[in-house]
Amino acid sequence: MSTYNIESRVINASLTKVWSALKTQDFAFWSLVKSVEAPSSSQEVGGTRTVTFNDGTVQVYRLTEFSETNNSFSYEIVDSTPAIDVLSATHRIRVFPVTADNTTFVQWTSDFAAEGALEAVQDAKYKKAEALADLAKAVEN
Repeated sequence: MSTYNIESRVINASLTKVWSALKTQDFAFWSLVKSVEAPSSSQEVGGTRTVTFNDGTVQVYRLTEFSETNNSFSYEIVDSTPAIDVLSATHRIRVFPVTADNTTFVQWTSDFAAEGALEAVQDAKYKKAEALADLAKAVEN
């Protein structure tokens, strides 16, 4: 059973524009997200943010890595209501320039630890694909 998921997409917008939409980690582009509360700086490692989804799910994310140089950040889910059936969930979003045509390649990976992680992997697959489509709609040229 794979407990690792990766979704990616080429977005018809510059790296600067795509990274600007992602680095704040407010997920404002994502239609499934109702609100995000972040009491600390979006770039402060160890800082948390509470993400409330339209279906009522509330998750707390803790930033574990942030790099302006590499256009990437990682976070882990430290709390979820309702609870998720995994011991841990770590996510990483990376953004790369496609120099041939000034588009951007976005990669979103997730690593889950638990016996029942298959359902979480499948759920993450579809939600990330939808989030990347929403990101493209929000920033494309």
